Amino acid sequence: MLALIVTVAFLVAVDNTIVAAAAGSIVADLGTGIGLVPWLGLGYALPFATLLVFAGPVIDRFGARMVLRWGGAGFTLGAFLAATARASAPLMAGRVVQGVAAAAIVPATLTLLRSALPPARRTTGAAGWLAALACGLAGGPVLGGALSQYLHWRWVFWAVLACAVVVLLLSGAAPAGLGERAPRLRRALPELMRHRALTGSLLLQAFWGVGVTGVAFFTPLAYGELFGVGPGAAALPLVIVALALIAATPFVGRAVNRLGAGAPVAGGLAMVTVGLGTLAVLGNEPEIVPRLVSLALVGFGSAFTAPLATQVLEVAPSQLAGTAAGLLSASRELSGAVGVGLSGALVAIGPLVDGYTRALALSAVLTAVAALLATRLLLPRTPTK
Repeated sequence: MLALIVTVAFLVAVDNTIVAAAAGSIVADLGTGIGLVPWLGLGYALPFATLLVFAGPVIDRFGARMVLRWGGAGFTLGAFLAATARASAPLMAGRVVQGVAAAAIVPATLTLLRSALPPARRTTGAAGWLAALACGLAGGPVLGGALSQYLHWRWVFWAVLACAVVVLLLSGAAPAGLGERAPRLRRALPELMRHRALTGSLLLQAFWGVGVTGVAFFTPLAYGELFGVGPGAAALPLVIVALALIAATPFVGRAVNRLGAGAPVAGGLAMVTVGLGTLAVLGNEPEIVPRLVSLALVGFGSAFTAPLATQVLEVAPSQLAGTAAGLLSASRELSGAVGVGLSGALVAIGPLVDGYTRALALSAVLTAVAALLATRLLLPRTPTK
């Protein structure tokens, strides 16, 4: 189950960043022009984000195993279409199919945190999910650039296909039973929103997503200009964040079992705030060591937001677990998009690094507010011995 959870998280994250790194090679080889570049991302992201909420009731009705199997098969098909494309139309068709499949397998996998893991392992599973997402986001540009430079851009999609096949094979380990007949989405949403811990967790995740995702998107650009390095080296700050997040993962479950969700989440958000705030204070100063420490704080603290996912899934009624997982995933995607938009607006005001510094300051404020709200919005959990 843990292998399936982290593989899906890595796949859906890396599928966007790895393709973005290969975009230049794709455009040059197919002779399509620069206009294709944004659609390589949007063709995947739009169906993914749009269908997440609607995938939840399907999971509640047909069960996680069936949805994972069909979603894994769809992701494999989409990667194959893109890898073998000789023109832009089949390439974009493959990207859209991948986006639709991602919308199915992400909430289906998140329901496994509740249905297939014992309570003591759920927070660790959520932290593993978050760590795998970070690895995909940080490692995708490096892997995509290397594959397209030293082999061919098609190997980017063959690599995605191999990962999708692993998901398809592991899906057989998911629970086989069909879900209970759940109410329609328009009735399910009001029922879910009555749960204070669920709405509070979604709100806190949105604060974190807006704060962290936006600055992460512009970090390679800012560091490339600040230090005068190429795209590969400029992406290394995100690798530091991912490594720190992975290092923190073993401690998350222990902290939640001992203290409940509120204190670890608040403490993690406070660490993220300190890291982002320090980076904002550094501004244009090309200091290496303070930046490394600050980036590590952002990653380490972000790991402790994993209980937000388990809170959402645990308080939802069993027949609405898929719908809750869809809401959780949609919240993450929407908040990330808002964060990129806000950071982009601040970056556009002036010089790149100055705008990035302003975005860091805003992100620090948002995560600080979330840290203050965490202990009030999250229901306490009885500590385990």
